[in-house]
Amino acid sequence: MATFSLRVSKRGNTARECEDAAHVVPDGPVLAAVADGASESLLAGEWAELLVKTVADAARDGSVLRDAEAFASALVRAGESWRGWLDDYVAEREADGRPIAWYEQPKLDRGPHATVLAARFDTDASGQTRWDVAALGDSCLFHTRDDRLVRAFPLESAEAFDNAPGLVNAFNRDRELLARHVRTASGAAVTGDRFFLCTDALAAWFLRAAERGDRPWHVVGDFARSGDVDGFTAWLATARAEGLMRNDDVTVVLVDLG
Repeated sequence: MATFSLRVSKRGNTARECEDAAHVVPDGPVLAAVADGASESLLAGEWAELLVKTVADAARDGSVLRDAEAFASALVRAGESWRGWLDDYVAEREADGRPIAWYEQPKLDRGPHATVLAARFDTDASGQTRWDVAALGDSCLFHTRDDRLVRAFPLESAEAFDNAPGLVNAFNRDRELLARHVRTASGAAVTGDRFFLCTDALAAWFLRAAERGDRPWHVVGDFARSGDVDGFTAWLATARAEGLMRNDDVTVVLVDLG
């Protein structure tokens, strides 16, 4: 099982300004997560980074991604870690002579938001692979086999994307509320299957292309496996210029079962 990932910022932003995040643990059961920080938030990219690491670590427990309440508990733990991270950030800004400005404080008080999706791939001694995924929001997982799309999760059509996806706020400690918005899925995989974890702009393009009868997993898979960030960036620029994809940060993690 091999993993690959690419992350590209929206047009006009630098890589440092990208508010998407991805995290992969390739050893043992493969654990992977992507998150999309909401641009309206302050420190959304930093929150997305904390989220992917927290949920990927939580997924070491094989049951977490099958249980909406357990996944929601992991989201709450990420929020609890955020408070300490934020205290350190504020202290560092003050030490650098750049204290939090008055116009930044309201956004800091509201906390950052992000969508998040985490997946686990576990192959047993007989060679059978089980996959589990949990998500809150519109970051998506696509499962392909024999050159066809066999599963899209949690959104199943391009029409399902809108401007108000479910989001995880860093200060939300309401486990039951979060659990009501978490979606989970599980299944079996075989050698040759591929899984694409995508943030929303790429996910929406992927589904539209699949619905037209195209095979978007070819182009995304080729870029991911090659690690060609410059080529992927140029291809994204063309897709955006032609109106095929919204101008947004893009992240993809490919899990290839070989």
